Amino acid sequence: MNPIVIAQAAQSAKSFFSNRKVQIALLIIVLYFIFKKKIKRLLHNMRQRRFDRNEAQDVNQIAQQYRSAANPSGISWMINIDGTDEEEIERLGYQTKRQLQPIADAYRLKFEESLSDRLRKELSPREFQNWRNIVD
Repeated sequence: MNPIVIAQAAQSAKSFFSNRKVQIALLIIVLYFIFKKKIKRLLHNMRQRRFDRNEAQDVNQIAQQYRSAANPSGISWMINIDGTDEEEIERLGYQTKRQLQPIADAYRLKFEESLSDRLRKELSPREFQNWRNIVD
């Protein structure tokens, strides 16, 4: 490479990185990657506390029961491997009647995924439609 081009590139890089706004942006990016797990854990703990605050409410219990029906073993990484208790989900559908939104909100708050998306993965299209007909 031409030494003049290298010198100009170094000079422009030096002026770019000496800009205060660029330094602040880089610092924020570096700190984000350093504290990414702690931030994620903090957000999870906040959601958990909000869920636990309403522990006595039926919607939280029903949301937990939906998760148990979708993941009988209780091991989170096996949720897509475990079998599904379709009869339990149908029974819960009758309890969910006219309360779907609060239960779905509690499920999303606790498990960070949509209740209907989880049930679409767990149930056949016909079973999912039957469940929708029950809760609506």
